[in-house]
Amino acid sequence: MRRTPILAVAFILALLPACRKKQVVQQPVAPKVENAVVLLRDDNGPVGRVTFRNAGGSTELTKENTMTAIIAADVAPGAPAPLSAEEITRRFGSALEGLPAPQLEFILNFELGTEKLTAESEARLIELIQAVRERRSTDVSIIGHTDTTDSAESNFRLGLRRAEKVAEILRSRGLAREFMTVESRGEGDPLIRTAENMREPRNRRVEVTVR
Repeated sequence: MRRTPILAVAFILALLPACRKKQVVQQPVAPKVENAVVLLRDDNGPVGRVTFRNAGGSTELTKENTMTAIIAADVAPGAPAPLSAEEITRRFGSALEGLPAPQLEFILNFELGTEKLTAESEARLIELIQAVRERRSTDVSIIGHTDTTDSAESNFRLGLRRAEKVAEILRSRGLAREFMTVESRGEGDPLIRTAENMREPRNRRVEVTVR
């Protein structure tokens, strides 16, 4: 009984794994991570400027709604590129939604030499109280100012009394004192520059910033 064909087949089957091509498993290439930065206008109006620098070089953003992209520490930041409002919303919408609301600023004016609000500022005070309530603000800055119709020492004290007056009104409307900073600059930071002993109604004020 001849077994040669069976042995030959077995030999061929044994060789098959060695004849197969090796499988090459290619590792996926990680995509380059791009860090994009866009320069926007500040809440108070100016655009400002910002410089990005790394081992590969540097670039500067100076115009509103321009962007640079950074892909690696040894690759220079991309040249500034303009973005439309729609593109900014598409690319940075989630980040913009997370930004705090712009701060609100109020100026309340006072009668000469007193802590009594003018009639116009009484009306403005209602807007201030409403803004604090709507925002549920925990950061309110209150700064008192005067004109130059008295000594610097007296004006500092008057400015503080004016600021304290506004703080007391806000406290009575539910804003905790711990959420307020109260200070006086007296005649030292006038809105309108004047000579000494000059009456200037616009300098007799309290500036309130609601964040």
